Amino acid sequence: MLDLQDTPIGMVTQMTVTEPIKIKINQLINPSDQESVIFNLFSLNATIDKVISMLTQSSATILVTDLHENTQHKIKYADVLYIDYVDRNICLYTTDGTYWVKKSFIKMLDILPNNFIQISKNNAVNIYEVQAVETNIGGNLLIKLSTNEKLVVSRRYIKAFKDYLGKAS
Repeated sequence: MLDLQDTPIGMVTQMTVTEPIKIKINQLINPSDQESVIFNLFSLNATIDKVISMLTQSSATILVTDLHENTQHKIKYADVLYIDYVDRNICLYTTDGTYWVKKSFIKMLDILPNNFIQISKNNAVNIYEVQAVETNIGGNLLIKLSTNEKLVVSRRYIKAFKDYLGKAS
């Protein structure tokens, strides 16, 4: 059962799902309000651990330089669509722009949240941004992102990509 109601206390909606677990979501209006999550549980389990990990990773940030303006910004990893290693720099692509970080690709892969997977020698993708996967001529996979951009999963990384999708479902 889903219950939506308007609330006047700095929130747009309050949503409650009562079966089989009660979930309450309050959407904040003021951008300066602190987002928070409270769990009232009898015990932790693997699913809750996974949710906590996802929430923690979604708020993790990285300091980057804007590719066009040469200004520094702090962006959330959750906002990154994919990364590309070009000329010894990491390019991070978001819906808002393109940023870069002076880091090796291997070091970047080590610090990326678990929702990123390497898809070629120089690319990693945010799996939450993948909308479709199709087979390409030549044995590669073609993935379509939420922005309609397409990336190639090279043959060497197809097995790991498929395994990751199998674990995520």
